[in-house]
Amino acid sequence: MKKNFRLLIILCLSYTASGQVKFIIESLPETTPADDSIYLTGTFNDWNTTDPKCLLQKQPNGQLSVEITFDEPVVEYKFTRGSWLKVETGTQNQYIPNRTLINHHQTKTIPIHIQNWQDLGGARNFEYLSFFYFAVAFLSLSIFIFSFRIFKKDFKRKQIFSIIHGAYFFVYLGAVAYYVVNPIWQTYLLILGQSLIFAWGANIQLLISAIEKKDVGHFSWSCYGPVSFATIVAILRLINVDFLAFLAIPAVGFIAWGELLMIGLGAIMALYILVQIIGGLKWNEINRPHSISQIILTCHIICLCFVFVSLGAGALGTQDYRLLEFKWFLVLFSIPIWVLVIGLLHDFQLFKEKNHVYVIENANELLSNLRELMESKKVYQDAELNINRLAELLDTKTHILSRLLNEHYEQNFRDFVNSYRVKEFIGQAQTGKLQKLTFLGLAHEVGFNSKSTFNLAFKKITNKSPREYFK
Repeated sequence: MKKNFRLLIILCLSYTASGQVKFIIESLPETTPADDSIYLTGTFNDWNTTDPKCLLQKQPNGQLSVEITFDEPVVEYKFTRGSWLKVETGTQNQYIPNRTLINHHQTKTIPIHIQNWQDLGGARNFEYLSFFYFAVAFLSLSIFIFSFRIFKKDFKRKQIFSIIHGAYFFVYLGAVAYYVVNPIWQTYLLILGQSLIFAWGANIQLLISAIEKKDVGHFSWSCYGPVSFATIVAILRLINVDFLAFLAIPAVGFIAWGELLMIGLGAIMALYILVQIIGGLKWNEINRPHSISQIILTCHIICLCFVFVSLGAGALGTQDYRLLEFKWFLVLFSIPIWVLVIGLLHDFQLFKEKNHVYVIENANELLSNLRELMESKKVYQDAELNINRLAELLDTKTHILSRLLNEHYEQNFRDFVNSYRVKEFIGQAQTGKLQKLTFLGLAHEVGFNSKSTFNLAFKKITNKSPREYFK
């Protein structure tokens, strides 16, 4: 009986002496190679730097983690990239003491921040493309701002241009941030960026419909449903939901399920919408906005081909499959933005509705009747005469009369009428009427209703005041 009791105590102690610990790497040096494996090594495995049980695995949100069960009360450990030449070091690449864990015989999670690697020595590769991405972000912001000026009264087109280029601004700003943050945060940005692929086709369809001033390919706002769902999935991945853990597992070649589903399905959806746009676009139409639409559509088709080729390379196990990080994809993707900017610099009114050109079919007849009204009937002597009354006398529309005066006399209505009044004033003054009337009295007779209006009109036409003219 005593023997059995002792055995039970030993079994209980051996159970409680072990503790399960989960190590999660929350940050890595910017220079950590994307394809390198990271191992946990320590006293618990005789400092084996390539122990497969201690290989850190990628979680749904991109973090690396490993779970180890310890029997020892005190454990010393470090992280390596598979060799003691690639062991972790301090911020200045200095040696750091072993990490220590006191086993409290309970399950716990330990966040890890790795500062540097011995073989990399604190070196940091600078990506010069980040300057280019920043320039594209600035251009997108410029189009976003100018869209409010270009489309003052066209609310729908203003909304489309501002929303799309506002989104481009944040995409390229995120691309700049990608080369500044550590690899773990880079993974976060990639997960969010992949969800945006589902909005790709819908955005291009909206943009081209705004440029073409019509609905191309029967657009429906329901096209934005998938991107909402993809964004929810991305958020769930970032908070590390367990049932999405399979998205971090390789599906084929070097491509994980997350990349295959998010990028693959999003690209297929974009292809479907782009085919619709191609069918709704008249390729033989010749005008500048239409040419810009064709260039934009062609560039995005090339970008789409780039994505499918990258997926194929990753599926075949090509090491350069990291094209999926969109390093060069974003360069290709920026070409339509540059095209829009160049088009607007060449002609700021490029996408504005052109004013309707009225063709005055009976211009000669109208001009003849107008001369009769002004020279024979002297309707300008009526101080209350306005453009509406004169158009009524001519039996025409107000805008037609205004265009007639602009084209044939290069004057507006007020200057046209006042020119006749000043001419009449000078003619009557030369017959001696100024000996009986004052300047103002004679001005009232020829149709002016105030002294200030008369003086301004007289000086504008003769470049002299009435008194200077008649000295």
